[in-house]
Amino acid sequence: MKPLTLGLVAAFISLPVVSFAAKDSVPTPDLRKAAARIDELVEKGLKEQGMKPNAAVDDATFLRRAYLDIAGRIPTIEEAEAFQSSTYEQKRERLIEDLLHSEAYVSHAYNFWADVLRINSGLGTGASQAEAAYQLWIKRALRDNRPYDEVVFDLVSARGLIWDNGAVGYYQRDRGMPLDNMSNTVRIFLGTRLECAQCHNHPFDKWTQMDYFKMAAFSYGMEANRYDSPNRDALSKWQRQDRNDFFQEALGVKDFPQIRNEEQLDRYTDSDNYQRYLDRYKMTDEEFRTMGKRSIDAYQSYDHESRAMRNATNELYKPIRYIAVGEREKTLKLPHDYKYSDAKPFDAVTAGTMFGEEIDLEHIDGSAIDAYAKWMTSPENPTFTKVIANRLWKRVFGMGIFEPVDELTDQTVVSNPELLAYLEDLMRGFDYDMKSYLQVLYNTKTYQRAADSREIEMGAPYYFAGPVLRRMSAEQIWDSIVALALPEADSYRPRLKGQLASVERVRQIYESLEGRSQDEYVAMVKELGEALESNMDKQEEVRKSLYEAREAEDNDRYQKAREELRDLQREMNQAVAKIGYQHTGEKVDGSDLLAAMGMSEMTMDAAAAMNMEGATKKERRKLQKAVLTNLPTPDMPEAPAGLDRQELKNWKAQQSNDLKTYRSLISQMARASELESPARRGHFLREFGQSDREVIENASDYASVPQALNLLNGSMVEALTNKFAVFGKRLNEASTPEEKTRMMFQAMLTREPTDHEMEIVKKEITENGEDAYEGVVWALLNTQQFLFVQ
Repeated sequence: MKPLTLGLVAAFISLPVVSFAAKDSVPTPDLRKAAARIDELVEKGLKEQGMKPNAAVDDATFLRRAYLDIAGRIPTIEEAEAFQSSTYEQKRERLIEDLLHSEAYVSHAYNFWADVLRINSGLGTGASQAEAAYQLWIKRALRDNRPYDEVVFDLVSARGLIWDNGAVGYYQRDRGMPLDNMSNTVRIFLGTRLECAQCHNHPFDKWTQMDYFKMAAFSYGMEANRYDSPNRDALSKWQRQDRNDFFQEALGVKDFPQIRNEEQLDRYTDSDNYQRYLDRYKMTDEEFRTMGKRSIDAYQSYDHESRAMRNATNELYKPIRYIAVGEREKTLKLPHDYKYSDAKPFDAVTAGTMFGEEIDLEHIDGSAIDAYAKWMTSPENPTFTKVIANRLWKRVFGMGIFEPVDELTDQTVVSNPELLAYLEDLMRGFDYDMKSYLQVLYNTKTYQRAADSREIEMGAPYYFAGPVLRRMSAEQIWDSIVALALPEADSYRPRLKGQLASVERVRQIYESLEGRSQDEYVAMVKELGEALESNMDKQEEVRKSLYEAREAEDNDRYQKAREELRDLQREMNQAVAKIGYQHTGEKVDGSDLLAAMGMSEMTMDAAAAMNMEGATKKERRKLQKAVLTNLPTPDMPEAPAGLDRQELKNWKAQQSNDLKTYRSLISQMARASELESPARRGHFLREFGQSDREVIENASDYASVPQALNLLNGSMVEALTNKFAVFGKRLNEASTPEEKTRMMFQAMLTREPTDHEMEIVKKEITENGEDAYEGVVWALLNTQQFLFVQ
């Protein structure tokens, strides 16, 4: 296995989960000073508005808020107990630091950036590997805490193959749409919306249509549709020569036009230059027409033979159509309806920046796209730092210092200009270290104040008496439920091996095709073309039969044709693999890829060890290169004493049925970051507002009838209360109704039930017995206390 693949595999190392064991690292005085300065500026802004800050929250509220905002889920009972029982004076600081360095943070942060960057599994046929590599690259960047400016530079300048550079997924996402990609780039990273200026001068901002096209010219040459293939180019050259030789032999006239059909022949004979052709080939009109018809016959004969080779080439490259991004020299021209006086329609556009320092393309080191990315991510760029400082502020507090966060104009209202300027300086001072920046924000008194539940009018500034009360995102709700149901949910990555294997498989195919000499390659394509010729002809006949059966509404004939077509396609794929990919080696195994990096598949014992209170740093490091890719079979409980044979048989049957139900319920459960991105329509995540990733930050937190029906009729309550689920097991182990009630409230709301709540649950149990617990779980899931970040 080559190092380039191992570089991709290296992206998936788990970090320790949260512990409150003694440790040396706490926020530095500088971080504390920065947090204090932010509080000072916020309180100054509040005072100017005649407002006061909200009261500080208690430990339980802070704990739940910090887990939801940083880890993306509610804390487990064990995590809550560890925090509440800790006597460490700075335990809030420690919790923030530990969460920011946890795998849970990576998962939650990935969801945030996936919405911003519109990371989408539906990139199209042949692009799933590019999307997988892109996902894993983003997670690696978050896990390694790479500086934000470096990440953006790598995205905007991304070139190469997906296993070398997963960042090329940024351009794969918008392949074939270079103008839209530029609009999204400027909106995400510079907080400016240029979309309207594509067709005319911006009606509500200062940007002109020329500004738009000058910016677009920088990245116009970034192509993701296919990669450069020396062997494929050699094949095209060979095919051209082979076609010329074929026509030369068939016609016996050197360089006679290769006329393909009657229409093309008529264009020659009706041309003003027709006499020149007759003179050149020393032919009469009749002789030229006769030779033209011979050319048509020759073309049809040659086309039948060459079509098989074209089909063979297409099939060979299907899996690797979208594995690379390259920069090509392409001239961007103004549209046909350009109407302004500074240029004419179809004029070539020279790249130019919309503000800030100009880029002198005549005197740059490297490529234009690198210069563009460097300009964009420069600390001197007028908006780059401002936008990320405000975007992350909104992520923490629920509102930006200016809104929208990606639409900066001359009319933008900034609620606290002095605070925003300080945050920009802070981001630059941290060299765009997002974790350090977030660590300061989470350690402010402002963040640790009571949430503000007042309704904020659209467009009105907010002065941050406390964070904004907001409903959990779809991912936070889902991940909280997953954490209640599954053991070690943060470490569980069921798709990881498959993603690794898919990327490695296309790398092997690429090297199989490009590793041949040009002569070997041409011979292979010819052999495959001959093998596929008959198959393709049969497929064409079957498709014709399929269409006829559909038109005639003959279902039996239609199904038979479909099955025949599937068989033919299976034969074709086998031929492609045998002839074209014969050097790709053994079947790719994701476990082997993990092992190649010294990584292992985590056992539940190892996962538990990572969560041990007294685990040493050395023990933790040993476990860091481990991932949980499969959930183990839960242990069967011991049978109650005193059962007779029939009762024991019935008890075992019930346990087996419960285990089967549990496996079915959790089969599609994992943290949202480890599922298809985004989830499919109808999935819990989509019902609760997960973005479709078609446009930037398109998620919704509005309540809806389908959400209520999902919680009422869905399988979540059953999954949680199943005795083999983490939550259900603890519920089953609690011996009294009081213990069960306390456990449910602690697990779901991170607090003890009140006396009044205890009485309500007690009454429910009295009336409905054991069935009452499912009702209580359903009720708690639907409470605002569960669904809101308070």
